[in-house]
Amino acid sequence: MSQPRLKQRLSQSNQCFGVFSSISDAVAIEQLALAGYDFIIFDLEHTLHSLKDVEIALLAARAAELDVLVRIPQGRYDLIAPLLDAGASGIVCAMVETPEQAQLLVERCYYAPLGMRGLNSTRLNSYATKDLAKSMIEANKQTVVVAMIETQLGVENALQIASTLGVDAVLEGAADLSQSLGVAWQTQHPSVRAAVTQIAQACEHAQSRFMAIPRTTEAVAQWQQSGVTNFVLGDDRSIMRNAHKAHIAQFKKELEQ
Repeated sequence: MSQPRLKQRLSQSNQCFGVFSSISDAVAIEQLALAGYDFIIFDLEHTLHSLKDVEIALLAARAAELDVLVRIPQGRYDLIAPLLDAGASGIVCAMVETPEQAQLLVERCYYAPLGMRGLNSTRLNSYATKDLAKSMIEANKQTVVVAMIETQLGVENALQIASTLGVDAVLEGAADLSQSLGVAWQTQHPSVRAAVTQIAQACEHAQSRFMAIPRTTEAVAQWQQSGVTNFVLGDDRSIMRNAHKAHIAQFKKELEQ
């Protein structure tokens, strides 16, 4: 029996582990799939990737049966349709601050009746070789919509954002949140931790899923005790750098003995 798709796994509170992907290379995507991640978030906010880079990543992930969410910059709703048409499993929208922004995100990600995503012959419906109406229904059942809260205003509106029909999950952004709260890069500052906890509590109240970005294994354990089951475990560039550092350090240590 095949594993449920990401949207169903999120709704069933199954444990999911993801990672930010900032390297636009098919082999890099394959390695993330082989490592065992449940999903990746391909980043368009802090990279210079072209849409052609994204398409290559999506095709590589499709071959590896890996779910791909694409993070778009704040307000770039125009990117949503082509990304989903190309095969993205869903969208992560940066800097969602108001329920109106959350609603606009939903409208761009879903077909009617939940949204007004544009109709076309795309990879999604095998270029019109599948029943188009059925393809719309299936897309609405599978598309994952994630709002990222990274500012004080977003925290204040967290309950309304998480309650927006069509938002599957809310992802915390402690780094940018720390800047918004006046303690830049102090992601463990009490005010930042309190704000992230407030987001998580808003999700619980709204019966939406919360995605944490733990920076230690201890943090994962603490979140699990609170019932959180969805985690984004850093960025592939940092993970690769740290792996190389540990690799060469091991050999240097052996040679020094």
